[in-house]
Amino acid sequence: MSDVNRKEVRVAVASKDRLQINEHFGHADAFHVYQVGPAGVVYLEERQVEHYCQGGYGDEDKREVILRALADCSALFVARVGDGPRERLERAGIQAVDDYPYAQVETALQSWYQESGRA
Repeated sequence: MSDVNRKEVRVAVASKDRLQINEHFGHADAFHVYQVGPAGVVYLEERQVEHYCQGGYGDEDKREVILRALADCSALFVARVGDGPRERLERAGIQAVDDYPYAQVETALQSWYQESGRA
C-alpha cells in the first residue's frame, strides 16, 4: 500500500516518563497522546486525569472522565489494564494495548502500527 493510502491514528500512552510504557491504567494521572502514521510517531500533548484505581477498586466516575479525555484516540497503551477497564475502553472504541509493557514508546507504537494492518 502506498503512503498516500495509509491512515494516521491518534493513540494515548500511560507513561511516567514518556520514554517507556510503564504505567498501569488505574494508576495513571496523565496520558501522553501521539499521532502515528506512515511518517512515524509525533508527540502531541499530555492530558491530565485523576487516576482510576482507588486502593483495590475503581472509581466509575473517574473512569468515565478518562474515557472522555481519550475519546479521539484509537488505542491506549498501558503496562497493565484490568478486564473491567479493558471492556469499557473497547466499548468506547478504544483498543486497550498491553502487549508492550516497559517497551520504548516510539518503538512500540511503530511496531503496533505496522502489525495492526493500519500501515
